[in-house]
Amino acid sequence: MERKILKTSSILLVITIAVAMGLKYYSNTYGKEMQQEQMSGLKMLAYNTEQAEMSDEAEFEQQLCIELPQGMELDEVIIENDYVKQLITIQIPDVADNYFLEHPLLGRSNNINDLYMANGRIEITMDAVYEPECTLEDGRLYLDFLQPQDIYDKVIVIDAGHGGGAPGAIKQGIMEKDINLAIVKELKELLDKNDRNIGVYYTRTEDVNPTFEQRAQLGGKAGANLFISVHSNSTVDGLMSSYNGTEVMYDELKSEEGFSSKRLAQICLEEATASMGSKNNGVTYGNSIYIIRNSEVPVALIEVGFMTNQQELNKLTSQDYQKKAAQGIYSAIMRALDEGF
Repeated sequence: MERKILKTSSILLVITIAVAMGLKYYSNTYGKEMQQEQMSGLKMLAYNTEQAEMSDEAEFEQQLCIELPQGMELDEVIIENDYVKQLITIQIPDVADNYFLEHPLLGRSNNINDLYMANGRIEITMDAVYEPECTLEDGRLYLDFLQPQDIYDKVIVIDAGHGGGAPGAIKQGIMEKDINLAIVKELKELLDKNDRNIGVYYTRTEDVNPTFEQRAQLGGKAGANLFISVHSNSTVDGLMSSYNGTEVMYDELKSEEGFSSKRLAQICLEEATASMGSKNNGVTYGNSIYIIRNSEVPVALIEVGFMTNQQELNKLTSQDYQKKAAQGIYSAIMRALDEGF
């Protein structure tokens, strides 16, 4: 009887120890997951890096580092840069939901405003426009973030006015947003062929509507040399009229000396009207316009022509005329940069 009791006690002791060890493992694992889930992405980055440094695992020069699944190549990782939002996303395909628990992101949070990680996706919100530079070494993805000025000799921002749910003026079923975008796409073709080392950032190249704030701040965030916004005009009352021609708006409350908004507007006006053969309506005050008032870099808003003039509306919807408008803006950009903008 005594031997049976001792045997039973031994079995219970073994079970108790096993359960305790299991609970400890579960507690450590679950606690680690809960701890990381409750951390912000930036705090998790700092925590993971500190732990790695303590075990001498964080010896790298690049800003960020993440281990990739075995055998994965760099071109399999999807990297996108939404510079209007200063958002860089990295998608590691076909990994488990808890991938970042087992393979933590390491590095420094310099110039990073926010960080989110889940389901193999890393979303990095930067404090300005940066270009990600990625390398793969020993199964690890290393990332650096370069300022546009580190890559390009000159940087410009091009804005196609309106877009998405903001059509702008509408005449005879024709929406201003579509004319503006068509001209900017023609301009993009010209800039893409240019062999000068110019970085070009567009507020939109499709039918979307960035906020006024996102448009206005892009020049400053990219450290641009100049900012040009493309629009189509209409009369105040919106009625069809004989009034026609091109005008360019500038910020009259900023200095007119040197490489100013007014000087850029004058260059755009001269080159655009010369290319299109349109009437020169002069440069006009534009500080009341949000993107002009809030631009940190020299800005010109080009009103290419009047949608409320039938002849000019017909031209604005013509691809040939859109090409001429784009050529004029392109010439203005090159001239402004040659002048020292």
